Amino acid sequence: MSNKLTKKQKEELQKLIDEIMNLSTEVVEDYKQNPSENSGSITHVHESSPYLVEREQRLLNNKKNDSE
Repeated sequence: MSNKLTKKQKEELQKLIDEIMNLSTEVVEDYKQNPSENSGSITHVHESSPYLVEREQRLLNNKKNDSE
């Protein structure tokens, strides 16, 4: 089997590339006009992260201090 594409396959591939490029350009333009509030950095914290334990301890300490 040959690794070369036929002329028809190349044309079809180019059509798909063009369509994907056009859609991606539309997405970028739409985002520029209508930016999402959900965009930006996302921080993932594992459920067994020490950060969560520290945070829970801080919250508990704040509750104790508020009730005193």
